[in-house]
Amino acid sequence: MAMADTTVGLSLLFLLIAQIVSLLFSSHTAFARTTPSASKPSRITAKLIHRNSILSPYYKPNATVWELNQEALHRSHARVQHIQQIRRIFNNGASILDNDTMSMGLIADKIGTLFLAKLSIGQPPVPQLLDVDTGSSLTWIRCVPCNGCSKQDVPMFDPSKSSSYAATTCTKGSSNVCGDSAGTCSEAGNCKFVVSYADGTRVEGIIASETMILETTDEGQAPVHINVLGCANINDGVTDNQESGLLGLGTEKYSVLKQLGGKFSHCFGDMHNPNYEYNMLVFGDGAIFEGDVTPIDTHLGYYFVILEGISVGEEKLDIDPSIFKLQSDGDGGVMVDSGTTYTSMVKGAYDVLRQKVQSLLDQFLNGPTKYPTFPDLLCYKGQVDRDLSGFPAVALHLAQGADIVLDTHSMFVQMEEGTLCMAVEPADKNAEELTVIGGLALQSYNVGYDIDGGKMHVQRIDCQLLQS
Repeated sequence: MAMADTTVGLSLLFLLIAQIVSLLFSSHTAFARTTPSASKPSRITAKLIHRNSILSPYYKPNATVWELNQEALHRSHARVQHIQQIRRIFNNGASILDNDTMSMGLIADKIGTLFLAKLSIGQPPVPQLLDVDTGSSLTWIRCVPCNGCSKQDVPMFDPSKSSSYAATTCTKGSSNVCGDSAGTCSEAGNCKFVVSYADGTRVEGIIASETMILETTDEGQAPVHINVLGCANINDGVTDNQESGLLGLGTEKYSVLKQLGGKFSHCFGDMHNPNYEYNMLVFGDGAIFEGDVTPIDTHLGYYFVILEGISVGEEKLDIDPSIFKLQSDGDGGVMVDSGTTYTSMVKGAYDVLRQKVQSLLDQFLNGPTKYPTFPDLLCYKGQVDRDLSGFPAVALHLAQGADIVLDTHSMFVQMEEGTLCMAVEPADKNAEELTVIGGLALQSYNVGYDIDGGKMHVQRIDCQLLQS
């Protein structure tokens, strides 16, 4: 009898233990189901296409290196001149909205930008290929009907076929949303925009709200509502442009950047390789902020940093940092501009840098040699890959210890077979006090812009590593 009681007792004990284990397992399972995932959320991105990439409508498979470099130099010169022209207009007291015209655009058929962005607009989505410009704030696309529009590489957007399109309305003479959207109220009650380019071309249309469809890093799609989008119906003087509009990443309140949280990052890879496909643009809270941090200032929608000095190898050059200072009247300063290929530098600093570089190159290369079309370029006979393997890195020292380091492929270009040139020029005579850090200097860097925080992050990295 005692044996039976013991057996029953053990059975009850085992049953009780089994129930407790079951409850604990169920509780753990329920907890596991309700606990948020620790994995990082996917980022909202747009693919960036270099102008000379095989993915670009401007790709010229038969173009020589010399022809491509000439085009890049002409674009850089024209762009910097236009930037300075616009700065002077506004520094003299003009407003962006004076005379119902925004004289803020820089992109035209003779200039172009360095990168194009692929994204879609509307519901159902219509693919777009847009110039990317950190110097412009209004994002606009060509719309049906379009007077003067050239043939483009993607379908033209028809607002009547999009369920998410809504033109922004207004009442003439009243203070309303048009002021916030960079438009002026027309007699018809629409918010009208007019973008005037420095070369005389004009783009006109109306302001609307619409859905923009961007990509995510997990190969999904991210529809985002854009309150201010220009729908252009008139293109006056713009010819042979394959892109369908412009993605403005300037800092005015109506820019896409501001509408997506005031943060973005971009990563540029090897610009000399037409097959490179990992250039990327990231918006909002998913923007990549890693590496060195430096203060950033915005002026007329452009991005300015504090350049404190330049080193070649271990030697810091004797340059007075005040030469780079942004003046109280808006002149001077050091601009970071993703739309410009070459870096241009205020003459007092350029001369010191050139003298040092030339003294090193004179030791083992024949030169210097000159191009009549570009007499200010420092050029030598040689091959970048073969002859400059031991050339010391050039560092741009920004405030708070951040550095942008230029290796030989960022500091020099193979201008043509057998001739290399320094990819830094003296500032244009029409912009003598302005230094511009161009796209070549930003190769192999992820650059993050936190506009509201007043910070720029720079991290040297292979862009391919950021794709996941």
